[in-house]
Amino acid sequence: MNSALFQFYRALLLCHCVVQISYTQITYLSNPRFQIEYVWSYLNFTWISPQQYLTALKNGEYIPENNVPTGLKIYNGNLYLSMPKFRNGVPVTLAYIPMGISRKKNELLIPFPSWELNDVGSCSNLQSVQSMEIDTNGIMWVLDGVRLSNNVNCPTKLVFLDLNNNGFVVYSYTFPNEISPQNGGFLNDIVIDDSDGGYAYITDNSNVDPGLIIYSRKKNRAWKIRDRSMFPEPWAANFYVDNVRIENLAPIDGIALSPKPTKGGNRTVFYTALTGFDLFAISTTVLKDEKLCRTDRWRTSVKFVGEKVSQTDGMIMDSRGALYYTLLPLYGVAKWNIWQPLSSSEIVDADKTDMVWPDGFAMDQRGYLYLISNYVFNYINPNTSLRLSPDIKFRVFKLYTGTRSYLYNK
Repeated sequence: MNSALFQFYRALLLCHCVVQISYTQITYLSNPRFQIEYVWSYLNFTWISPQQYLTALKNGEYIPENNVPTGLKIYNGNLYLSMPKFRNGVPVTLAYIPMGISRKKNELLIPFPSWELNDVGSCSNLQSVQSMEIDTNGIMWVLDGVRLSNNVNCPTKLVFLDLNNNGFVVYSYTFPNEISPQNGGFLNDIVIDDSDGGYAYITDNSNVDPGLIIYSRKKNRAWKIRDRSMFPEPWAANFYVDNVRIENLAPIDGIALSPKPTKGGNRTVFYTALTGFDLFAISTTVLKDEKLCRTDRWRTSVKFVGEKVSQTDGMIMDSRGALYYTLLPLYGVAKWNIWQPLSSSEIVDADKTDMVWPDGFAMDQRGYLYLISNYVFNYINPNTSLRLSPDIKFRVFKLYTGTRSYLYNK
């Protein structure tokens, strides 16, 4: 790492008060850096007809500058993207592109599973998706749960799509309002635990009712835990990204699940508030116990892991216990071996020009880690004026790690 870049990050950390541990505890890897795979200056779609496209533009159903991709996942040669409806003019909330395409810039997105399932006219259709996960059977667990504005007036839900059957809707679970509020809910990220009939652990980033949601597919029930460890840390606010001051006090956001144990046993869920440095963990044995979660006794099982060097959005665990997490004001990604102290984390890559708001991750079956960066803070803030321009705003990167995600055995 050259001296100028080192001094930049050191100054950034000191000026914006994001250091909670010694800077020397974070080192830089010498491995190959993330490579850019796809870029967009704006999102557009494969419309049914030119007339549909022109009509959507005219009536405001499609406002190109208001569309932003957040979640990404990969399966069977397709890259899936989610576009939550933070603003008006977002006609599609889940789409994909075939990864074999030669065009890498402003590729048109194909609505998934169809245009019809992205039609907000029925609450049974997809309304506003922030993220998703794909299990080992090819079932996509879709979080249809961004309810931050009047753009969506339907309850939050978890939708199961069969990717081996053209996205057929296998099932849809609607969350009770006391679990995830219809007005103000923000189902942010999800990890899947395939033990005991299948569980999902979901972060609710809502300012109305933040917490960690547990869904049992076998029981077809959901419950929620709430704790101060899931609240924002005020001293972690007011950091800068791309010369924009991030003032929001955002609660629990990033989530990751430890690898499958070799001989059975419990796993660990890691989580962090977006506005925060602290990383916490809790056993899945505790989370699966609905009766325990309805008491206060489960709180004694929350473990403080340590302090990160930066605020974090997305996280992902690989099959060997490496946790990758984003570093928002540092424009980068860190890696931590969960069997070691958090202070042993290493910065994998950082790029102030391209990694502006590194958001979510995905892993494929060939040993690659994918990352999306997206300037999403500009889209969530209703006071920020957006405009079309040729400037690249969204990037998908990839990095060879030689591992698979936490969903798979080594």
